[in-house]
Amino acid sequence: VSATFDQRTEEIFKAKEDSTSLDADLEAIAVSLKEAHQEYDAVMEQKKSFDQDYNAKRSHIHEIEMKLKDERLLQEGSLKAAHDLEIKIQELTMKAENLKVRAKEDFDFDVQPGEFEDAENYNFAAMRDSAHKLKEKVHSLGAVNFAAFDEYKSEKERLDFMCAQRNDLEQSEKTVMETIEEINTTAQKQFLETFELIRENFIMTFKGLFDEGDECDLRLDETESDPLEAKIEIIAKPRGKRPTSIDLLSGGEKTLTAIALLFAIYLVKPSPFCILDEVDAPLDDTNIDRFARILRKFSDNTQFIIVTHNKRTMEAANAMYGVTMEEEGISKLVSVRFNEIQSN
Repeated sequence: VSATFDQRTEEIFKAKEDSTSLDADLEAIAVSLKEAHQEYDAVMEQKKSFDQDYNAKRSHIHEIEMKLKDERLLQEGSLKAAHDLEIKIQELTMKAENLKVRAKEDFDFDVQPGEFEDAENYNFAAMRDSAHKLKEKVHSLGAVNFAAFDEYKSEKERLDFMCAQRNDLEQSEKTVMETIEEINTTAQKQFLETFELIRENFIMTFKGLFDEGDECDLRLDETESDPLEAKIEIIAKPRGKRPTSIDLLSGGEKTLTAIALLFAIYLVKPSPFCILDEVDAPLDDTNIDRFARILRKFSDNTQFIIVTHNKRTMEAANAMYGVTMEEEGISKLVSVRFNEIQSN
């Protein structure tokens, strides 16, 4: 465009020079004036066309210059933005390096850069607030206790020891509970077996003290699930009586019932010796005879020693021992064997 413009300018200057030359030589070339005027008009028309073309090109050049100016402004803005981005990248890179160093020094953690998949939907503002709150909490904790790790190790060892002790105690408790359960089961079984033996012995002994038609029994309270804790009901119904409670029996009947129960228990695990102290005191003569009869029945395997003041009980004994005091303050033991007297 500039070359064309210069070319056209040069042509204009040349035309002016030709016009001046023609004016000077007007008189010399009068003959050719008409042709010169025609050429002049043509040149002027051409000049006019050139001027129009010149103005149009000048306007186009102006538009291009304006666009170029705008492009330069955009380029300057882009360069400034790129420069700002480079500075921001450098700052972020420096912050990232600082974060990596802090993470390594403070937390012994290696931070590795990576892509964040949900960057568009991730709520960075909320996470920033959460991080700020955590920083405030950390700040409120105060200075770092460098001995905390050693204290932690010590406490952890103590905790592990206590946990081991607790586990041992729980295992011991479990073993003890299993042992108690086994003992309870065995005790219940043995109790029921022993109770059944005592019940059978009680019925047999009761009928030996009373008559064959008399009724007696031992019962466990069925409302109690544990037989070891259940109450035991003693049922004794001599012939002709139907008491609702053993308390309604006479004193002698109560005593014979107690003796029957005593012998029933004794028969479960008998011993060579048995000492009875004043058990016959509430009995009348008839019941004394029954008591003596039951003693004779069991005396084959057991030697009975009876403390008594009843004459009929003494008569039923094989030997009698007494204490006398012939002189004041001096006790003397006196014994009599009735089997030797009878043999004499």
